Amino acid sequence: MTECPRCGARDAGGEYCLTCGSPLRARTRSERFEERLAGNYLWTALAVLVLAALGALVAIAASRGDSTDETVVATSLPDRTTLRTVPVLGTPTERPTTAPATTAAPPPPAGPTATTLSDWTLRDGYTLVLASVPKDSGRATAVQIAKRALAQGLPSVGILDSKDFAGLHPGYLVVFSGVYSSDPQASRHLSEAKAAGFSAAYARQVTR
Repeated sequence: MTECPRCGARDAGGEYCLTCGSPLRARTRSERFEERLAGNYLWTALAVLVLAALGALVAIAASRGDSTDETVVATSLPDRTTLRTVPVLGTPTERPTTAPATTAAPPPPAGPTATTLSDWTLRDGYTLVLASVPKDSGRATAVQIAKRALAQGLPSVGILDSKDFAGLHPGYLVVFSGVYSSDPQASRHLSEAKAAGFSAAYARQVTR
């Protein structure tokens, strides 16, 4: 009977303890040498296989012409094995260029809008008559019509008292727009007055 030097179990014989698996006898020097030699052979064969795989990966990356500056191959290697960075030839990636931002020019400021009524200053001229309001209806009605014309953007809007001007029927407050030197010049602006809602507008000479 052989007693296990590790666990003390008694065994019928053999090289290993049937209880704990420890060897029952010391290995000889030749046996230890053979085990070390077999282990070194396995590590050498593994290192050769890893290097062959690295060479294949580098060849594939170079044939594809990747544009990256460097290719790093990571894999499981034996201890004390250093993996070096393998450069891959190719064209460096160009950085995208950004066009300079353009700022749109602000729109020009709108011209001032007339908010007050105009006076007639010519001794003899032409204008567009927008409306003739009887004095009995009051000046407020004529002012209301004149302000509506101003709001529509018609130029030089004012009110005439017909009794002060030759050629105008007395007893009316005349709402006019524009001061012109001739009848054709005044008539060219009739379409603007009609588009503003004064469909009965007409050109008329005004004389003091």
